[in-house]
Amino acid sequence: MPETEVPPKVFISYSWESDAHKSWVRSLAERLTKNGVNVRLDQWHIAPGQSLTQFMEVEAQDCDFALIICTKDYSRKSLVRAGGVGYEQQIITGRIAAGLERERFIPIIRDGEFTPGPDCSVPAQFLGIYAVDMRDEDKLDQRVEDLLRAIFRDPALTQPPIGPRPTFGAVLAPETAVRPNQRLAVLDIDGWHLLSGVASNERWPQTFHIPEDSERYSLGLGDSVKLQFEFSLLDENGDDELFGERMWVDVKGHSGPYLVGELQNHPACSDEQDRLKFGDVVIFLPEHVVDIWED
Repeated sequence: MPETEVPPKVFISYSWESDAHKSWVRSLAERLTKNGVNVRLDQWHIAPGQSLTQFMEVEAQDCDFALIICTKDYSRKSLVRAGGVGYEQQIITGRIAAGLERERFIPIIRDGEFTPGPDCSVPAQFLGIYAVDMRDEDKLDQRVEDLLRAIFRDPALTQPPIGPRPTFGAVLAPETAVRPNQRLAVLDIDGWHLLSGVASNERWPQTFHIPEDSERYSLGLGDSVKLQFEFSLLDENGDDELFGERMWVDVKGHSGPYLVGELQNHPACSDEQDRLKFGDVVIFLPEHVVDIWED
């Protein structure tokens, strides 16, 4: 701790139920003190003839944190406002009602249970507050560290830096973005177009099978799909002739309902047409997909 840093002041509220319990509380206070905490404990700071109630009132008002050592006896005394515990709880409850942050009050469970019932050790006003469980002596070292981290506001786990927003499915790279002049290919303009796999399936449901809707509509970057291409070619007499071919296309992105892909085949009709070749961009819709490559 830097020399200029003021040690946090911590008040310990507990019940005088036995010498063993008082000794346990004092031992905890010693451990905290050795680790840079200014612990205010009645066993150390009250001499014969001094006012216990005044000490409780001043320390409970001025502390940075109040440690509530929760036992079944403490919970009972808190409920009926008995003795010093009852007086401290009046002060603490008043501070909470006045708007003091609840995180300044740290329940420490020494015995009993967390949940309401005859064995509950947590006073009603602290139910639901994250408590430090010190019932198991074998885990006491770790719990003391947890408490120190809370007092010094130095949690063991912290949120990592917030990264960029996620990419959902395929994300368009600039070179594969659908530009305003890009569209589905049209036969009489482009010399080729795509046939609907959905329509083919409806025509021949027993023989023409396509992937499920959930697969076709969840395609992502890098997926490979098979599409039905149809070309308009000239036959030997100079007349238009339709030539169909299924080819693979790698998904490179999407824009709205459109998918952007890159042709992965050399069309069989490459000698008869130069409108579409390997590596060209293909704009398509999920309805055009007739197969999806599976590794």
